[in-house]
Amino acid sequence: MKKQIALVSVTLNAVNPMTEYLSSRDPELHLVNYLDSYLLEKVGNEGGINDSSVRRMFDMLSTACADGADGVILTCTIFSPYVQYFSGLLSRPVVCPDGAMLDEAAGCPGRTAILCTFTGTVDITRNMYCSFRRKRGLPETVDMYVVDGAYEAGKRRDFAAHDRLIQEKIRELDGRYEQIVLAQISMAGAAAGVVAGHARVFTSPESAYQSLMRAVSGEVL
Repeated sequence: MKKQIALVSVTLNAVNPMTEYLSSRDPELHLVNYLDSYLLEKVGNEGGINDSSVRRMFDMLSTACADGADGVILTCTIFSPYVQYFSGLLSRPVVCPDGAMLDEAAGCPGRTAILCTFTGTVDITRNMYCSFRRKRGLPETVDMYVVDGAYEAGKRRDFAAHDRLIQEKIRELDGRYEQIVLAQISMAGAAAGVVAGHARVFTSPESAYQSLMRAVSGEVL
């Protein structure tokens, strides 16, 4: 019997990369998308996550579980710190794509750059990355970059421009870093169109898949 997997997103940019990856990675999965495209703008307008935005996100997650999902991937980085809380309240596991990716990158030697398109993800992603470095007893150093114009391009659904701006930033930073991490799942598609000559480029879809399969099978995350 096919497993039903819910993808809960706040931007269309995240829907296609995750759907395409999971469909090719495991064609037996039945994917159902849930999207609140205003929520990211709301968080930005209100200066961060608050009771109202948490309620909207939880409503989507609980609906996905009620609709029969075996597991849920929450694709939005800014809600990653709340994933364990959400998962504890719901009947099905909820995973975030970026946790496993950041954990792996944090264990790699050399300099690391993390790229974001949405300013609201910068502090959250930096804090998560540094927490994994701290657990290893490593210096909590990382350089954060916001790819100017990419978020706006995604909002107007100019995905070619969105990806091009990210690719240009990767090429600019390649050679200066050993790791370049694309913080948001919506950035994953851009990685397919660029070959870094020096740095390893990290994206989160595979991390999301592995975390989800462990959660659905009952393994401890």
